[in-house]
Order: sequence, then structure tokens, then C-alpha cells
Amino acid sequence: MIIGITTGDPKGVGPEIVQEALEDPDIKSLAEFRVFGPIQSQLKLSDREAAEIALRSLEQGVEEAIGKRVQALVTGPVNKARLRLVDPTFIGHTEFFANHCHAKVCPIFVARNWRVALVTRHIPLAQVAQQLNAIDILQTIRMTHKNLQKLFGILEPKIAVAGLNPHAGEQGLLGEEETKIIRPAIMQAAKEGIDVEGPFSPDTLFWKMTSGKWDAIVAMYHDQGLIPIKTLAFKDTVQITLGLPFLRVSVDHGTAEDIVGTGKADSTNLKAAIRLACQLG
Repeated sequence: MIIGITTGDPKGVGPEIVQEALEDPDIKSLAEFRVFGPIQSQLKLSDREAAEIALRSLEQGVEEAIGKRVQALVTGPVNKARLRLVDPTFIGHTEFFANHCHAKVCPIFVARNWRVALVTRHIPLAQVAQQLNAIDILQTIRMTHKNLQKLFGILEPKIAVAGLNPHAGEQGLLGEEETKIIRPAIMQAAKEGIDVEGPFSPDTLFWKMTSGKWDAIVAMYHDQGLIPIKTLAFKDTVQITLGLPFLRVSVDHGTAEDIVGTGKADSTNLKAAIRLACQLG
């Protein structure tokens, strides 16, 4: 098995953690690795130069993955604002790969036996209610169900869906998105034979997730899903981008430029991403 790794922004911790991870004998024994990007941080680069290197490593990685020359692609952290200097359309890794592969995608975050999929991604919180729609919710439920079977071997997945508003709208008193948008999507998914429940009040749903009642949770927006799972397992949480023609697994932390070169960079999360890529690839 060959695993591709993009080192991310060369002014961040990406190169450091890739080098550290690949020096670990346990990691080295898992697969053959092909690295896209430098494995030493380069703080003296201009922001534009760093962005060009990061973008080129992503382009190389996606080309190799689409060409089946790597069995999975693991991505290091990038600086989104910096990347927009050379690609004004750049929003995030997920959107980058979706655009390059002309694919409808869904990010799902994995830590231990917990899985959280997102309906909306990198948009301002003020826009979530405006952009939320039943079609996207249904698509997220379908993709989550399909990939729980395909990637994780769960024959009959159980999925829970979070509401958007406090107390899942309190029967319309605190918002109507649950009754007008979320519930119809859940009902349609159930008609298709998917074992899905909700919408549940978000403030208790994730606590119940830890009991193992469901195989995955569908969250409505970025922080609703990521705050709980990263609080429970910060170093173990990684992302899989569902819907791509190849397996993409990512670290779930930023470039941490304030600790570059200090010896404080921690490759634990990258190692978790590599292990999962090897397990599923």
C-alpha cells in the first residue's frame, strides 16, 4: 500500500509533524509513503511563496490519488488565508478536492468509535440557517449511511440527526428549521430504508453518542459537530472526506505557526490520520 501525504503550509508545523511521524517505526511499518511538499519548515519564505508550495503539494497529491498511484491521501494543515493569495477561490481542503474531482462531498470526523458528519461546512454562522436545506441534509444522511457500510463494515448503521435550534426548536417555539427542513429529510431517508432518528436537541445528543447508541451523528454546522468530538478526543479526531473517488484523511488541527521550530509540535493527530488511512485504504 502506498499512502500519499501533503505536508501543508511550509511555514506551519506540517513539515515537522510529517517528518516526526515518518520516523516512527510503527508508522513506517504500515505502508510505503509518498510525500508531497517539504519536510522541513521554511519560515523565511514570503506568504506568497509558502502558499504556492502548499497549493502545488495539494495539486500533486490529488493528481496522484486520482491516478490511483497512491491508495489514500493524508493532508497536513494549511493556512487558508495565505492560500487565497494564490487561489482566491480557496475555502478549505474539502472544497478544493470537491472542485477538482467535480464531486459532491461530505466531511465526517472520526475519533475512536465516534463519527460526526457535517451538512454545512466553512460558512459564517450567520449564514447557516439561510443555506440549510432538506436536499443537503438528505444527501449527508445517505452518504454517511453508505460509507459506514463501505468503509467501516457496519451492515446496518444507526444514525442520529441534530437539530439546529436550542431544544431542537421546541416544536416551533425556538425555530422552524426542524419541522420544515430537517424532519422531512429524515423521513425521506427512513423511507429509503436508512435507520435514522431525530432531530434531537444538540445539547444532549453528543453525550448520548458516547454510549454507542448510534454509529454516527449528522450535525448541521461546523462548530456544532466539531466542538463535542474534539473536546472528547482532540488528538484522535481526524476527517474523512466522503464522496471523493479516493480516500482522503486529514489532520484536524491548524498550522500552529506560533510553535514552529520550538519542539512543541505534536504528530499524534497526524499519526491517527495515517493509521486510519492504512486501515481503510
